[in-house]
Amino acid sequence: MVTTRSFAVLGFSLIFGLGLFGWQVKRAVKLGREFDRYLAVRGLSEREVKATLAIWPLRFTVAAEDLSSLKSAMERDRSLVTEFLRENGITAEEINQGLPIVNDREDERIRANQASMPRYRAVVTLVVRSVNVDVVKKAIQSADGLLGKGVTLAGNEFTDRIQFLFNGVNEVKPGMIEEATANARLAAEKFAKDSGSKVGRIRKAIQGAMEIEDRDAASPEKKVLRVVTTVDFFLE
Repeated sequence: MVTTRSFAVLGFSLIFGLGLFGWQVKRAVKLGREFDRYLAVRGLSEREVKATLAIWPLRFTVAAEDLSSLKSAMERDRSLVTEFLRENGITAEEINQGLPIVNDREDERIRANQASMPRYRAVVTLVVRSVNVDVVKKAIQSADGLLGKGVTLAGNEFTDRIQFLFNGVNEVKPGMIEEATANARLAAEKFAKDSGSKVGRIRKAIQGAMEIEDRDAASPEKKVLRVVTTVDFFLE
């Protein structure tokens, strides 16, 4: 049997339920508005570092009328170049021999009517690979001394570029990301202060790629590392 007390309990439960539902709706609307109140800023971290590895492909050419003479010329100039490198502090373990390229120019000299042109020409490459970056750079700056010894240096802009590489990215990257994020928060706090708001927790963060550039053309062994992060901060 339904009593007055039952109606009272039912009514109270209904009122309480409607109140709870209203509170939840209000809270959901508030959270939704807060989620839309955020500020997107960028933070930069930049460092100058020194290359950890130098790769120097050193190319030279020789020419001769026959293959036997060409081989002797290659061995002679290879010895001169190796001696030069060792005199400049580069060890034998840091010098690697590349595969020589030999061209038969018989057809070329016939077309050009140049009988005095040696028939064979070879391009020889020695590759220096060293962690002693300063030593290698000094040797590069002194390479014109090989001309005085009769060595004909050759270069290839596309395949044999001198490289100074930095292999310590994994060691410095975490600290740079932390610094970039901190700089982003400083920028956000400045914007928030101007608008009378307060910076809250991070809503979303996107880390840009690590950029590595030469500091300048004269110092390719010195690198500039750069990381940019894009961070969304909630505003309170």
